[in-house]
Amino acid sequence: MSDMEMAREYYGRFLGFDEAFSYPSPLGTVVSFKINDRQFLEFIVDKQAKQKKRLVSLSLETESVPEMRRYLQSQGMDVSQCITDGAGNEVIVTQDAAGNKIEFIDLKANGLHRKSKGIFLSENRISKRIHHTGLYAKSIDEQDPFWVKVLKCKEIVRYPLDKTQPGVIQYLGLVNCTENIEHYSPCDENFGHPCFLVEDMQETIYTLKERRNGQTINQPSIGRTKRWLLNLLTPDNTKVEFTEAYCIK
Repeated sequence: MSDMEMAREYYGRFLGFDEAFSYPSPLGTVVSFKINDRQFLEFIVDKQAKQKKRLVSLSLETESVPEMRRYLQSQGMDVSQCITDGAGNEVIVTQDAAGNKIEFIDLKANGLHRKSKGIFLSENRISKRIHHTGLYAKSIDEQDPFWVKVLKCKEIVRYPLDKTQPGVIQYLGLVNCTENIEHYSPCDENFGHPCFLVEDMQETIYTLKERRNGQTINQPSIGRTKRWLLNLLTPDNTKVEFTEAYCIK
């Protein structure tokens, strides 16, 4: 993030998420905004961020980093050494076929994330859950070597439904949870984005309009999954998405 005051204005005041804590990393200071006790949006303070790929990494929680590292290596993955990060958690890093960096993290009881349980949960936050993460993919691949073959993700849905046609959009379910990964093709390296779950899109739009203070609010649309979607861009052109839980009737 090249401008943390812009991030605080957008993710803090406009979207209503609390800035929970910060900690050092080799790439710069990490500033964490809290969505819920399990999900965080984190930004690295970097004056050159606009010239770089916006998504630094996606973190997935694991109960044992050493066991996950051994498993990934057994599958032929290139995996970093296990480290303790600046927040006090155990972490390894690998990457998928499209070059997205994927962290596996064990959130330790004495780490900053776990210690924030039950606090930094503003009643003003526009959403209480990230529904999915959109990730750059070179193409839609039903036999994706990382997400499907290594992590055993299951396809929830893809479009078009006719698999004789090239895939345009695909949702992959992560094991033992309801969050999922979205792949969209064609897209660019800055497609990476969080998608926030909202109960009522119209109320969400009303709330954002009341808070906008110059922020651009686009028209909502109905996506291929027949749910209301709202796609916004932050002032530095980073994508933020909102979706309802249910299909329209």
